[in-house]
Amino acid sequence: MNYAIINNESSLKLNLGCGNTRRNGYYGVDRFPCAGADLLCDLERPLPFAESSVDAFFLDNVIEHIQNIPALMAELVRCGKQGARIYIATPHFASWSSWKDPTHLHHLSYYSFDHFDKNSVAHYMGGGLEITNRRLSFGGSLLGLVGRLIFSLSPESYEKHYCFVFRPSTLTFELRVNKAGGQP
Repeated sequence: MNYAIINNESSLKLNLGCGNTRRNGYYGVDRFPCAGADLLCDLERPLPFAESSVDAFFLDNVIEHIQNIPALMAELVRCGKQGARIYIATPHFASWSSWKDPTHLHHLSYYSFDHFDKNSVAHYMGGGLEITNRRLSFGGSLLGLVGRLIFSLSPESYEKHYCFVFRPSTLTFELRVNKAGGQP
């Protein structure tokens, strides 16, 4: 697919790091030629999209492979329209999935994206984002149920003391581009 055609869409949604997965209504973007990719580009470099041109970003098990997460998030803010949605899924740092893949560069926590939502660190994190939702999922075993219970009582205590005993699986984050710092 031609970049010019993609960039001229009235509603542009990107599945970044799509791999072989096609997501309905989204253009697939990947570094490598693969079945889901409509456009090839390296997420470690500036994205080939105009400022304020993208409505939504979907990153499924991609962010943990990115060397410079703040730089990518700054690019999402730059390319995203005011109010653009960003969905991120990644293994929790205590999940076996986080550690079994040697290409994972980062092992993230429930609080890893808090810095993107703080004005006090915008000078080095970029700013322009709000966390609208986050979720930690667990397996259905007895250990998963106990982990879910402890986490529901205190996410911070769970991550500090219990996450390697009652292992979680996937973290999901939903963020919103907020370039103005106020409501869209």
